[in-house]
Formats: sequence, C-alpha cells, structure tokens
Amino acid sequence: MLSFYPGPSKVHPEALEFIQEAFDQGIVSINHRSARFEELLKDTLEILHTQWNIPSDYTIYFVSSATEAWEIVAQSLIEKQSLHIYNGAFGKKWAHYTQEIYPNAQSIAFDTQVGLADMYLPSLEQVDTICLVQSETSNGTGQTISRAMFGDALIAVDATSSMGGIELPWNEADVWLASVQKCIGIPAGLGIMICSPKALSRAEKLGRKSHYNDVLLMEENRQRFQTHYTPNVLSIFVLNRLTHLLPNLSIIDAQTRKKMKTWEDFWASNTSWGLKCLIENPALRLPTVLALRGEPAQIQLIQQKCLAVGIELGKGYGDWQANTVRIANFPSHTENDIQTLIQLLTHEL
Repeated sequence: MLSFYPGPSKVHPEALEFIQEAFDQGIVSINHRSARFEELLKDTLEILHTQWNIPSDYTIYFVSSATEAWEIVAQSLIEKQSLHIYNGAFGKKWAHYTQEIYPNAQSIAFDTQVGLADMYLPSLEQVDTICLVQSETSNGTGQTISRAMFGDALIAVDATSSMGGIELPWNEADVWLASVQKCIGIPAGLGIMICSPKALSRAEKLGRKSHYNDVLLMEENRQRFQTHYTPNVLSIFVLNRLTHLLPNLSIIDAQTRKKMKTWEDFWASNTSWGLKCLIENPALRLPTVLALRGEPAQIQLIQQKCLAVGIELGKGYGDWQANTVRIANFPSHTENDIQTLIQLLTHEL
C-alpha cells in the first residue's frame, strides 16, 4: 500500500532498516535512565537543532503526541485566559480540550479562505496565551505565524502536518508541537514539543509541578538528557537516524514546495474532472497537504480506483468529509510516488 493519507502516512523506507538496527543493538530494551539512552537523547536533540535550524535557546521535549501537548500547554503555560483562533476541526478540538480545563477559554473561528493576517481580533488585554494551528490537516490550510499580531501573549502553535516538511518561523512563537506520523515519516507514537525561553519563564512563574506532564519536570529531565516518562525509545532512535540521513530542512522545504507545485499544476490542467483546490488562494494552502473539493460521487470514485491498485488517499474530514479528498505531500513521498499516482489518475479518469 502506497499511502498518501495525511497521517499516519507513508513511512520513510529507511525506517525499516533503522528499526532492525534498534533490535540488533538492543536499543529497544535500554533503560531510559541509562547512560546509553542519555547519549542517544543528547545526540537526537543536537541533530534536530542543527538540521531543522531551531534556535539554540529553544528546548525540545518528547511526549506521546501533539494532542497530549495541547493539554501540557493548558496545564503548564496558560495563566488565566487563552484565546484559540482556528479555521478547522483540529483547532476546534484544541479549544474544546482546553475548555475542559479552563471553562473560560475563548475561541474565534475564521473562514478557510482568509488568512490570520486578515483577522479582526478583539481586545487581547486579558489574554495571556494564544493558541494557533499553523497546519490545519482537515482542510489543507497553512498559516503565516507572526508575533506582531498578538502583543505580549505567549504563542503556542500546532504544526503537526508541517513540522519536518517545511521551514517554520521558530522565533515567531513560544511553543511548537507536532506528532511524527506525518511529515517526519515514522510510525505514530511520539510527539515533539519545542519551547522558547519565554515559555520556560511562564512555566517557572506558574510553578505547576503537581502535574505529571508539567514543563518544569520535563525541563529538569532534559537537562540530564532524560525524559520525564518512559519514552518511545524506538521512535527516538529512528528519528535520530533519519535526521542524520536527511538533508537540512531548508533543502527539504524546497523539495516539498516543488512537489506541491507539480500537484497544483496537474489538477489545474484537469478541470474537466470537476475537482478544484478547496483553498482558492495559493498563499493560504499548506504545502504538505492538498485538499481537493468536488462532487461526493466523484470523490468516492477516485478513492475507490486508487484503493483497487494499492494507493490510499486521504478522506475528507469534519465539515468537508463528503466533498473533499486530501493528498499528503510529505518528505517521504518521492517524485516517483507522485508520478505513479498521476499516471493512475490520468489513465483511470
């Protein structure tokens, strides 16, 4: 099965070799308080900083998933009032989970055809934390993140469908979070949370170490090159090996955008099929997930024909479940993968 599903999606083929290596070397059985694990974690953090161009004063933590990181932000970093600004299902879910902890958490929904920069915002005087989704997987929108819009508030960003696939403006936010089963291209079961000095200062100010996943406890362990919980050592090892293998994120970014241009040109030249980009403005499209809208019957036909030959496309999600199809454009997807799907679509449709 060749998966273009937008997560979990196609795994880098080299991951199988690294998984076998982890078994052969006993990595999967090492104690997470051992010197061997500390060496692995130290090297993983260092190579991520280097290859992803992460500022040296930002800190990286491993958690179970991006969804867990939503809760960590709420428990450790929101002081009194958060504002969630979203245009899709995952941003809405983040707001919902935060409201379970802070019932007065505010939220603003905006249209998919509008960017954050065009939003009219209410007074932010009482808001200490802004929660944004840079890559909205449900509809394929990608947002430009800028501190200038939000005053002195701490900014947390979900980049689950873009981290590892495009360059991110790290300094424009204080928390970046993602899971590994999308752009990062390894099996699900690991989350990444990247924090600025401002985020750590907020955690210190609030001092909520009574929570198991408090950022302060995470930081205490990171300083010893350990984790605050028994981690997914196998995934950390595979991530380490892949990050050493793959080029710098600036190069991956260029490759990702080139592949997305191939997809956009292909669908623009095949308008007779009745499928169009869900997001009309190219500047608002996420380079890593292309959402196409059309008649439900046509969407279903395309998905069925692809599945019949072992290719899986992403189904629509949330409000767009019936009339959209989503195609992942992650670093694990090669030019040959794309041409294989294009040839099938050209022949069958």
